[in-house]
This record gives sequence, C-alpha cells and structure tokens, in this order.
Amino acid sequence: MHIRLAPGTTLTTVEGKDVLFSVKTGDSYGLNATAARMVRSGCEHDRDHAVQQLAGEYGVAPQEIQSDYEELIRQLVQLKFVQLVSHGG
Repeated sequence: MHIRLAPGTTLTTVEGKDVLFSVKTGDSYGLNATAARMVRSGCEHDRDHAVQQLAGEYGVAPQEIQSDYEELIRQLVQLKFVQLVSHGG
C-alpha cells in the first residue's frame, strides 16, 4: 500500500515551506520538512519501504517512524490531500 496526492493536489515549496495545495478546494496544508519527506517517500514507495528508508535517513527506529508516518497519512487522507493506493493501482 502506498499513497498518492489526491487529484488536483500539489506538494510545492513556497517561500521555503512545503505546502500541500488543492486546486479543487483552494485548501492548503503546511508541512514541516520531515512530514514533506514522509509524503514524498510514501508516494514513491510502499509504506514498509518508505518507513525503512526514512528510519535510515533520520537514524531512528522504524517503529518510531511508522507511528508518525501512519498518523500523518491518516490526517492527510481525512483532509483529502492524499489517497491510499493498492500495489496494483
């Protein structure tokens, strides 16, 4: 399972800050650097690979990253900025 940005949503850097922006709703959501990295990694890889990669980058236990990752993705799905995608889709 990995994620993708919802249709009409972009992840861009504005004045040094990472922001999710929905052209459909006009809503935006600011991300700190770690959260933006989690979203980018989650869009590129399945959850387990993303968590392992991020744990290595940040030098922390995968369990710590997984908890933070899952909470962030849960929030962003609820806010309709990202969508969960099965491996085939």
